[in-house]
Amino acid sequence: MTIDLTRFHESFFTESLEAMDATEAHLLALESAGDRDPGAAEERVNAIFRAVHSVKGAAGSLGFGPIGEFTHHLESFLDHARKGSVAVAGSAVDALLASVDHTRSLLKAARDGGEVDANRSVLLVETLRHLSPDNPFAPQAAKPSEADTAGPAQVTYRIRFEPSLDFFRSGNDPLRMFKVLSEMGTLVAKADTARLPAPEAFDPEACYLAWDLLLTTATPRGDIEEVFAWAGEESRVTIAVDTPAPAAAAAAPVVPERRASDERRDRRQADRRRAERRGDEEVGAELRTDRLHVSRDRVDELINLMGELVITKTMLKQAVSTLDPSAIERLEQILASLERNTRDLQDRVMSIRMLPMSHAFGRFARLVRDVGQRTGKQITLEITGGDAELDKSVIEKLVDPLTHLVRNALDHGIEAPPERKAAGKPEGATLKLHAEHKGGHIEIRVSDDGRGIDVARVQAKGREVGLLMPGETIDAERACELIFEPGFSTAAEVGELSGRGVGLDVVRKNILALAGTLRFESKPGRGAEVVLRLPLTLAIIDGMLVTIGADAYIVPMTSIVECLQPDPSTMKSIAGRGMLVELRGEYLPLLELARLTATEGAAAFEDGLLIVLEAEGNKVALLVDALVGQEQVVIKSLERNYRKVGYIAGATILGEGRVTLILDVASLVRAARE
Repeated sequence: MTIDLTRFHESFFTESLEAMDATEAHLLALESAGDRDPGAAEERVNAIFRAVHSVKGAAGSLGFGPIGEFTHHLESFLDHARKGSVAVAGSAVDALLASVDHTRSLLKAARDGGEVDANRSVLLVETLRHLSPDNPFAPQAAKPSEADTAGPAQVTYRIRFEPSLDFFRSGNDPLRMFKVLSEMGTLVAKADTARLPAPEAFDPEACYLAWDLLLTTATPRGDIEEVFAWAGEESRVTIAVDTPAPAAAAAAPVVPERRASDERRDRRQADRRRAERRGDEEVGAELRTDRLHVSRDRVDELINLMGELVITKTMLKQAVSTLDPSAIERLEQILASLERNTRDLQDRVMSIRMLPMSHAFGRFARLVRDVGQRTGKQITLEITGGDAELDKSVIEKLVDPLTHLVRNALDHGIEAPPERKAAGKPEGATLKLHAEHKGGHIEIRVSDDGRGIDVARVQAKGREVGLLMPGETIDAERACELIFEPGFSTAAEVGELSGRGVGLDVVRKNILALAGTLRFESKPGRGAEVVLRLPLTLAIIDGMLVTIGADAYIVPMTSIVECLQPDPSTMKSIAGRGMLVELRGEYLPLLELARLTATEGAAAFEDGLLIVLEAEGNKVALLVDALVGQEQVVIKSLERNYRKVGYIAGATILGEGRVTLILDVASLVRAARE
């Protein structure tokens, strides 16, 4: 029977890449902690070994040869580290981190059909070999003796292999296992058909066969057990010595029959007990298997169905309002119950897509470490709020902007130790990443205690590139705005981190595309901080339904500051600025959406309503005809299905079936202030 293993590839790549992320985190923790806690270090090394061992085993089972071969060498080095013959410090950490990077490259090449850098594999294996005091990868020198001249001791093992009925469904293939065993020595296999059912009960995807195997080999028993390590808990494997070869009879005592699966279970139980004694929560988390990998397409389908349910609920609510009053009370009770249940279901469904910010923050420990080593800067990374959750799709789109902000802080913001010392600062700098929920948003802060913005330098660069008029001066606030203009960079040289004039403007563009805002604050000589504000999800939002003439629009609730009746006496006209509205001593640009959208029949100023909106730290007053009410709406992309429309973030379907546009508040605020 031919088994299609491709359906297991996605899980393999996802889990293996996660294993590499965990391995990298353990290595950085080992390097940071040094020899302060030998017990914790031992557990981390064991955790790294288990992660690499899992990737190696899965790669071999699924036929990814280059991955399995490289991780085999990596595992061998880590085995020496477990035994204490190699210290995981200094150059060993560098080599292991490079090996983690290369394993990621091998995984991505196998996943995406890219080319494998075989030379890189050879170079890293050689590096690991030279780092091993006993040179474990080199052939061992032979000692002249009778045993050596007679050749390795051969042992014959009798193996009984009874796969579970679901053996094939889990992606396993017995032929692959037998091929590995045959490479160890001489293999004789006999199939046992006793479990075959009657034809009418036969399941073509079930495994009814068992096998009796005789393997004559010099390979250690532990390596034979590893071949069956991925057979599954329900499969039965027993390995016993049958008849040793004469040369080994005196030296090889008969080993009592013992199931390999029992031994694997015993090892896992020992790991659990050791983890409990250590109190190491990270190791305990790795031993638990309460995570379930689900295809993103399935999650997206579930969220789309959830969105349709929200629309259906709104339509039902709309229909109830047209019924006979005598029936409305009971229907409203049922509808209230439906609304509560829908909201609970929505929260549960949306939580499936949520990931902690530590998923994004964690990758920067490696970046900070590598930059510090290259530049000689002493940098400590502090992460807080890593448990604050955000939609996975938002996190994925946030990684690149965050990476650029961190690189910018490391390159431009943080000074070299001599400069910090001369300024009366500690030689070691601190970079902080912080996240916290605020209402329906998440606020992310990237801050450093470096030099801050050099206003004079920004001013000179602004004049040079034509963003400022000759002789024009700016303050710190204007300087913070200027650095986000396209092509702006104050780097004297083009380097690996920055200086190419492509960066912060793209960061702002990406944040705005996520319906977020960005604010930059700087204190010369004391540091700088970037504050990002993003919605928790891009799928379903709470909005205010407003009308302008015959048209209706949705305004996101998170952008609304307040609503008020307009007062003609507060209107001011300023040359070059248009109309302004005075609100408690603050003048806000007046935005008449009817003019921007060429809507006819809009109410006059004094007959409408003003909605104060805020985005990117700025406020405007939006004039609308009326507020209809608050709605929970499902965002549908216009750009994906039609094209990009100015001032519009997307569309939704209201209860009566009408398609309504959702306003892009950030672009409206920019238009009003320009």
